[in-house]
Amino acid sequence: MPGVVHSRSTGEAYALLYEMRVMKQSPLYDCLPPEKIPGEYAGWRTALSFGDPERELRTAIEGIAATDHSMYGRIEVTGGDRLDLLHRLSTNSLSGLPAGGVATTVFVTDKGRIIDRVIVCPREDSLLLITSPGAEPFLIRWIEKYTITEDITLRSVTDETAMVSLIGYHTVSMVSAATDFHIDENASIRLQHRGTDLFAVRTTDSRADLMRVISPRDRAGDLTEIAGSLPGARWIGLAAYEGFRIARGIPANPEEINERYNPLEAGLRDTVSFTKGCYIGQEVIARLDTYGKTKRYLSRIDSPEPLPGPLPRSLLKTGVEAGTLTSMAEIPLDGRFPGIAILRNDIASPGEMLAVSGCEVSVVVRDTSSGR
Repeated sequence: MPGVVHSRSTGEAYALLYEMRVMKQSPLYDCLPPEKIPGEYAGWRTALSFGDPERELRTAIEGIAATDHSMYGRIEVTGGDRLDLLHRLSTNSLSGLPAGGVATTVFVTDKGRIIDRVIVCPREDSLLLITSPGAEPFLIRWIEKYTITEDITLRSVTDETAMVSLIGYHTVSMVSAATDFHIDENASIRLQHRGTDLFAVRTTDSRADLMRVISPRDRAGDLTEIAGSLPGARWIGLAAYEGFRIARGIPANPEEINERYNPLEAGLRDTVSFTKGCYIGQEVIARLDTYGKTKRYLSRIDSPEPLPGPLPRSLLKTGVEAGTLTSMAEIPLDGRFPGIAILRNDIASPGEMLAVSGCEVSVVVRDTSSGR
């Protein structure tokens, strides 16, 4: 589960912010179905399950699921230079991205190591950034550090809003039928439904089709009702969502998204433009790609049983370190427990078995394609 990141420097800053923040309760918490089982996720009180985590995970994989993602950071950005500056500071091409468009980008250090993956949503008068849980204070400081004369203002709106994520490849058609609006792939839209102002953001790739729906905090009850009323939808807790994102091979902060790795190692190649101009860390990432110097890759793994002890853990092949196990689901899927690892190109290949350090369990390296 998200907590304190494992990297140093910016990781230590994240850790300090995490330790300083008071436990928050999600604005959706009191509105969720009564069978919810409470727990902590990234410093927020929310629902970890609704009584049947295995069924919830299966719903996320095969059906239509709704989960509370209010703990994910949300930053409102205004000013005439907002898109241009973010284009120059991050890995993906944002230049010319229109209102209603959506792009996922990564902020990296000058050494090409990951700070955070961010969803960028331009609107007519502003843009919205969706960050990892707890990342928004540091990201605001990071961007402001490189703001000199640009006209840009950043403000966290996480505590002013609530957010539900809808998961499933049939979600969009269900939402369209229930709300009388349609949203394209990698797009966003402002709408009003039942008197509630909503902002919907859809991101689609080979690993997942997710729609995030945001409302004002004081309309959290309406947002919960809308999400729960979609035909066939089922609420899932954050434990099942973690199982879903791990089974799909989706990297997260702090497990895979941290300063130990660059975007090419952490399965974020699709967030990097190799044709745009300079950005912080661009030379390092371009050199790794051009000369084939990327030494590690993100892979899904699975285990016949849950693994005891904290992560990250070393993975071994005939006694040689083959990589790092970064995430492990606590819920089985088809009788096995999915995980994510960052593996060495020269040692570990799909189909091989690796030993987990300090544990008499071997895991199987799966292919790096999606879990669909």
